[in-house]
Order: sequence, then structure tokens, then C-alpha cells
Amino acid sequence: MVAYQISVPGPLTSREAGQMRELLKKQAARLERSHSGFSCQWEEVGKGTRTVFYIHNWEEDNSEQTLRHSLGRAVADYYLTVNEPDLIHWIITQEFKYRNPGESREIERYAYHLLDDSESEEPSHQRRKYRMARQIARYFFSHQDLAVDGYFQFRMKRYREILRKLVEHAIDEYLLDQEYREFIDLLRYFVSIQQPKVQLVHVIHTDTRRFRLLDGEGRPLEMDQMDHTVEELMDQVSSHEDLIVSTLLTVAPEQVILHTRNPEENVIRTLKQVFEERMVICSGCSGCRQGKDGFAPEG
Repeated sequence: MVAYQISVPGPLTSREAGQMRELLKKQAARLERSHSGFSCQWEEVGKGTRTVFYIHNWEEDNSEQTLRHSLGRAVADYYLTVNEPDLIHWIITQEFKYRNPGESREIERYAYHLLDDSESEEPSHQRRKYRMARQIARYFFSHQDLAVDGYFQFRMKRYREILRKLVEHAIDEYLLDQEYREFIDLLRYFVSIQQPKVQLVHVIHTDTRRFRLLDGEGRPLEMDQMDHTVEELMDQVSSHEDLIVSTLLTVAPEQVILHTRNPEENVIRTLKQVFEERMVICSGCSGCRQGKDGFAPEG
């Protein structure tokens, strides 16, 4: 018989003990379903400020590998549901000093988005869980006892550093988004206080990142010298999309009709945020159906 020990901080009634208890039950049930006759028992004991789980394997040695992998999955699951969120929160509030609850929650949201982004350089949830489980199973090959918090503190320093860099990236994303929102609010305010200079402008989204502007009669839009205030607002125009926004701010149309086949693109969302009720998305006029080169707005 082989006995393994897994200990977590907190008494028998703690959140940590309850989480580990449920995960061990889940793995035990999984073993019973997938391995007929598998005989494994476990018990839990409170020892001061900790809870220790004893797992006894009554089977032959050839079942040891299966059990170690199951314990690895349970501990990895525990880490991802208990330790990792606490560690991310600690890094945000203690290392980077974002202690305002609203700010810290936003940054955590960015961090989890990065963690679970399949195109990110960071591993997704399932990949992280699999790698951790495999590493912990290897640990159980030569050890019978594991203190979960100590293991992740001293044996997973590289992963802790990965999380720190990820949080740093999340903060950068958060700050960039804050700047963007503030800029959108400024442009929206500028639109709200301007008196319309023309009645109607058609914005033709001709390609992924290209636009044409037509007046209400379908002619290319002509404009006077750009408003000085708009120049100050848009003094860092860096793309064709930004130029379109600055042009619309200058002519201050009473209504903007946007013709696009890709309404979910970022630039389209930006235009809708800035011009709000002044902007209408074309639902499919004859000009749109003709294609970008043959566009002619209706009546």
C-alpha cells in the first residue's frame, strides 16, 4: 500500500480545504468510472492551521502512475482556482499598487483575457492545467507528501514570474484602454457642442481600412480649412481612420450615414462611439449593393 499526503493552508472548514476536498472527490469518481475495480481511499485530518489529505492506494504497483496523474490534476485544478487568482490579485495590489477595487478588478479582467487568449504567448487555461498536472505527477514519483502552497512558492518560481509579466502587460492594456476612452469622451463632447455645418455626409467604408466621404448629393466632400480646435484634438493623426474622424469633426454634419459591410471592425465602433445618435448604419441601400466603385447614395 502507498499513501500520499496533500496539505493545504486552513482548517477543515476553510475555503482551501473545501476546494481540495471537492477536487479529490472528482478525481476519485473519475478513477472509479475509468478503471474498473480501482481501490483508493482518502481521509482528511486537521493539523493546527492546516488540513492534510491522506490518499491510500490499495492496488498493485501498476496503478501508481494512474493515481499520480489524478493527484496531479487535482492539485493543478486547485492552483488554478485558488492560488492563481489570489496571486494575480496580490501582484496587482501589492507589487503594482493598484489598490482601488474598481481598478484592480478591471486589470484582473485584462489578465484573465490574456491568459485565456489562444493566440497569446501565454498558455491557455487548459494547457496550463495539463502542464502543471504533469509536473506534479512527476513530483509524486519520488515524493509522497506535498504542501500545495509551499510547492508553488518554491518550485514554480518561473511560472510566478510569467504571471508577473502577464499582469504588467494587462496593466499596459488597461492604461491604453483608459487613454482611448478618455479620448473618445473628449471627441464626443466636442461633437455635442458643435453646431452642424452640413446636413448630411455619407461615409463609404470601401475596404478594410479605407474610406470615402460624399455629401448628400453623392459628390466627394469638399471642406474648408480644418477647424483649429480639431487640429489640436487630432494633432497625432497616424492613420486613415483617424483622418476620417478629424474630417467629420471639422464638417460637423447633422447626420452621418455609414455604409459598411464590416460593422464590427474597431474603426467602425470608434465612429459610432464618437458620433452616437448622429450616425446611422446603412441597412443595405442600392449603392451598397452595387459595390464600392459604383456607389451612389439613394435620393
